[in-house]
Amino acid sequence: MDDKDLLNIIAIDDNGLILTQLKLLLSQSYHVNFSGFTNGPDALSFLKQHPTDLIFLDLNMPGMDGIEVLRHLSDINISASIVLLSGEDNNIIKMAKNLAQMRNLNVIIGIDKPITAGQIKQLIESLFKLPHHKSSHLTQRAFNLEELKTAIEAEQMCLYLQPKVTLSNEEVIGAEFLVRWNHPEFGVLSPFYFIDLIEHSDLVHDFSILVVKEAFEFIEQHFELLKSLTFNINLSVKNLEDLKLPERLAELASTYNVPTDMIVFEVTESLLIENLTQSLDVLLRLRLKGFSLSIDDFGTGYSSIKQLSQIPFCELKLDRCFIHDCAIDTDKQAIIEATAALAQNLNLKVVAEGIEQQQDLVFLGKYNIDYGQGYLFALPLEKLNFLKSIESQTNYNTQSRQALLRG
Repeated sequence: MDDKDLLNIIAIDDNGLILTQLKLLLSQSYHVNFSGFTNGPDALSFLKQHPTDLIFLDLNMPGMDGIEVLRHLSDINISASIVLLSGEDNNIIKMAKNLAQMRNLNVIIGIDKPITAGQIKQLIESLFKLPHHKSSHLTQRAFNLEELKTAIEAEQMCLYLQPKVTLSNEEVIGAEFLVRWNHPEFGVLSPFYFIDLIEHSDLVHDFSILVVKEAFEFIEQHFELLKSLTFNINLSVKNLEDLKLPERLAELASTYNVPTDMIVFEVTESLLIENLTQSLDVLLRLRLKGFSLSIDDFGTGYSSIKQLSQIPFCELKLDRCFIHDCAIDTDKQAIIEATAALAQNLNLKVVAEGIEQQQDLVFLGKYNIDYGQGYLFALPLEKLNFLKSIESQTNYNTQSRQALLRG
């Protein structure tokens, strides 16, 4: 490893011997900047000031325990990879990992103590394969509202497309529009770095309309190629406070000649029920305009079956925290099976998000999961690359039909 591969690592464990062991194991083979802490508050103070790539966190500590530390890490938007350490039951580690993922933390593994040199080697090698490692120095970078406004005015915000495929034959049947910030200094940034700021500002309504306009313009420009697909666009729950939203979106669809039945608007379950009556008013009228609706990150919020049946959704998206390792995790399997049955009873299509492993795809195929998204099929694509992938699929399908006709 050279200087650019210096790893910033911290460990939080009340046992000083564990900290010493970790430091020795890491320093033997890797170029690391290691800091150890015997309590959560000191570690959190350090993390607010220093970029960090990897955090080792003990779950069972006196004072502030590991679960509390995870909550605070989420509050300060830590993007570092996290390894959970514990001498507790494996089920506790698994549930703590799931909780962390629900808090949008990047927990890569949970490990029983004591940790071994072989486990360290696997961890470090996997860390350098992760796409976010290059952005580790952005971990603590907080952008402000003026920077965002400048970025929007300079047209630095752009749309990528995450293909959505049928699980039966992996054919692309649509895509989800995803916002990225093409930052002049830091490169392409995910919404992790800016979406919360937009959500909690007066930018949220105009920004959402801007995204819809760009999406509709793209569809209009390439309509002949894209007309058989559907496209998902995320709405903020704050957008549902605007009672005129259905009319505004329908007018935009008309302006750009986009059939409303090509568009699926997504809303996140965990925020939806805060003002259910007004949300339902807007959502019902979106359906009347011909748009479809999807409930995103299903399973991470608190909506009841009754509430789910009251809202006119067409699609349910299973959160990625239930998908990863579902082939070997019996708890996740039970959740997926129950959700698939619920969706079938409510006549909803099911999308599995974050599919990255072939074994998980095989398992999902057993439970009437209709569609999938994830790195196993494709990374989020720039517009031009998405068009090329659809052209390739269209040409292949045409050639296959011609071959069948020829016998």
